[in-house]
Amino acid sequence: MQVSPSTKKPLLGISGHAGVGHTHSHCGFVQDDSAGFAVAIEILKLAFPLQTKIASVSVAKDTETITVTTQSGGKGSAHARRGFTPYEISKLQDAIGKDAAYSQATAFSIFGRIYGQGVLEAPVAFQAACCLAVMDSFLKEYPHEISSGKEDMPNKIGGCIGATLLIEGYPVSVMALVNASENGLGPDEDLEGNIMLGDKGRVMRELGLDRIPTLLLESKAYTPAVCSDLRTEHMWLRINDQYDNQYVFDAVHHGLKETRIPHICNRKAYPRHTDELTAATQELGDRIANLGHKFAKADSSAQKVQLMGELALLCSQDAGGVTFMSSSLHNDVSGGGLLPGMGAVLSMLVPPTYINKWKVPSFTPQDARDYMRVIEASVPELAQNASQAQAQLEERFSFQAEKYSSLLAKTAKS
Repeated sequence: MQVSPSTKKPLLGISGHAGVGHTHSHCGFVQDDSAGFAVAIEILKLAFPLQTKIASVSVAKDTETITVTTQSGGKGSAHARRGFTPYEISKLQDAIGKDAAYSQATAFSIFGRIYGQGVLEAPVAFQAACCLAVMDSFLKEYPHEISSGKEDMPNKIGGCIGATLLIEGYPVSVMALVNASENGLGPDEDLEGNIMLGDKGRVMRELGLDRIPTLLLESKAYTPAVCSDLRTEHMWLRINDQYDNQYVFDAVHHGLKETRIPHICNRKAYPRHTDELTAATQELGDRIANLGHKFAKADSSAQKVQLMGELALLCSQDAGGVTFMSSSLHNDVSGGGLLPGMGAVLSMLVPPTYINKWKVPSFTPQDARDYMRVIEASVPELAQNASQAQAQLEERFSFQAEKYSSLLAKTAKS
């Protein structure tokens, strides 16, 4: 892929996020939700070379704050609610030399497992620190070339970086963003995808990402309803053909066919205005309440242990499918954070043999290269149809940022 810095007005956009701690969801869904961030970082590194491998990891004894430093000198810090044991601190030294851009895979390799929703704060805090250190590396090496912003919502510590690049000769704005919560909690992704609020909205406008056709890069996942019959890994391309951008979808579909990477396409994903997340939140709340009522009446130790085990599964897995986004916002942007009319989503799927062995997906540099091959083949195709894609964007775009001003920190402006 030919990539270089650009000062031209962008025709297209690419955005990839890390949902820190968003590993599990309902109905057996499990993912590495840092895939999009890793790909966006790899693209930015082609124009702005630097080292994202970890040089050191330390934990401050007085604050239980973990700090990751990259070989380029970028630093990222996060706090774990219940701190770090000496064993964990010792084990963290094995992270030296690993790539912080592949944040969940790195945390997974050190801790063996990773759960969000406050179940395992230490690996989630470490993952957040990795992402923040990667972003800080760009700001230290290229302070005048990289745009940056904060995740300015309550209890969030993430942010975003980006730049306009020439990709295969076409001007494309690329954003890498991190959605992370304080204390190693989460997932909390009210600023994922191309949701345009607060300081992230400012950076999007600065990069021209506020009103251009955009490809959103998402996770490496196992979802039983789609993956149960797979024998190999597949790319997964999705839009809702009523709300999203069919020209972005068609260009990426062209790229998938050109590269001959196995893939699945879905034009009926991401429904809007269904109150889906509100209903799912209510359902999970009812299940938790039901367990609580049973527990309150339990007498035997065996029964109490069994009920707590069921509650632990709901907290560590199913809850991730409803905590990750505000229900009202989900109505407008659905699960991928898609502003209507703007784009399509590219993900990766793994087969049952993979998930049976690894339990949790890990995004790899080879996976990133596959994403980039598809992007390399897709960008020229979409650029040739940029006017049609832009016209559909203008026809379908609808997002009222003021509706969500209450989600922002008091000091932030939408």
